[in-house]
Amino acid sequence: MKIKFQKEDFNINQEITNFTSKNSYSGSTMSFLGKVKQKNRGKKVRSIDIEFYEKMAFYQTKLIIKKIKRIVKIIDCLIIHRYGKLLPGENIVLVLVCSEHRNQSFFFLENIINHLKLTITFWKKENYGNSSKWVQAELNESNKLE
Repeated sequence: MKIKFQKEDFNINQEITNFTSKNSYSGSTMSFLGKVKQKNRGKKVRSIDIEFYEKMAFYQTKLIIKKIKRIVKIIDCLIIHRYGKLLPGENIVLVLVCSEHRNQSFFFLENIINHLKLTITFWKKENYGNSSKWVQAELNESNKLE
């Protein structure tokens, strides 16, 4: 289990290659890649600024992983979340998970992404042409852990 918060971009292919070779005997390996949108709520996004409280974000992420692991068995996971100024099309988050069965990996991915978006201490500001707005996280589906 590895959690990384970083400013610099990550190499998706290298991360997947390292993760899958380390976990070559798992029955399921899945990934999620989140990117900066070009448009949100009808406005063209020029950039986003992501800020976070590092100690709290690590603590909260570890706690959510523990909760998920009480429900499903996962073998390993890697979470990389960027912060700082990001441009449309750039990577924000990469989650890799491996488990014995795909339903366990699906469950983990859905729940960890929901919590990264909703409960982990991140603040996101979208910058438009001549204005900006702090974005309130939203979830369209129910959160399975709550």
